[in-house]
Amino acid sequence: MKKHLLSVAVLASMTCGFNAMAADDADIDMSNPTDVYTSLGASYGSEGANIKGQLMLSEKTATSGQKTGIIFEAKNLFNEGDKTPQFTGMVAHPDYGMVPTFNDETSKRSFRLRYGTINTTNGTGWSVDAILADHPFYGNMAVVQAGPVMTIPVSDNFYIWPILYAGAVVVEDNMSQILPPNMAGSTAVSSSGIDVPSLIMTGMVYARYAFNDNWWTLVSASYTEELQGKGWSDDIMDGGLQMASFSGEISVAYQMNKRQNVRVNYKTDNSDSTDDSYWIEYNHAF
Repeated sequence: MKKHLLSVAVLASMTCGFNAMAADDADIDMSNPTDVYTSLGASYGSEGANIKGQLMLSEKTATSGQKTGIIFEAKNLFNEGDKTPQFTGMVAHPDYGMVPTFNDETSKRSFRLRYGTINTTNGTGWSVDAILADHPFYGNMAVVQAGPVMTIPVSDNFYIWPILYAGAVVVEDNMSQILPPNMAGSTAVSSSGIDVPSLIMTGMVYARYAFNDNWWTLVSASYTEELQGKGWSDDIMDGGLQMASFSGEISVAYQMNKRQNVRVNYKTDNSDSTDDSYWIEYNHAF
């Protein structure tokens, strides 16, 4: 009798565990760029090796459909590929006066941190997006933006997510490299180490189409423009930041199961200083 009761208890425990896992699987949609869950991913392509991790901070409950999480990405982890020269200051030339020098290389490694929350009941939410990268003229540069997101279900298989961001660009104060030595030390033209050269706005949209339970594609497009300050896409010689104003990306994914997928990605932009990139990645949700 005791053995029978023990067997029943074990079976009941296993059944509850399987039911809980099935419920968790039902809450995970790896094709949805706004869904929140805990996961790890790795990829490799034309721009080197990348890693990505997502951590769910809060999940929806019986009384609330809110999910909150953070995503961290490191791109080109080993700084591979051809580098562009980096500005290292002005020097005096006997014939041409002050001339720029480019005695260093721009790192192609970048980091991205996102915090977001989404209401799974009505599909609305907001997020904060911060990117840290190396700029060929300004050195370390951070782009920090925040804004709302909404979900538009066109059909059972086709969804659209528009996002509107606003924020600022933060760069190193390299005034000491640009000005002559006798002016560089002046407090009138030097800041405390960082500058905010631009306030910017980014319009972004994701669109996903699921062909079936195993295959889906995700397309994204974004456009960035300055609100105030230096022109986002203007040339450095014209006082701008010389960044790509438009970028587009497409992913084709094979969903192995609810918690694993493999994606092939392609990205392009309208900058003359960057090449189109492609990579293959694997993601696992926990």
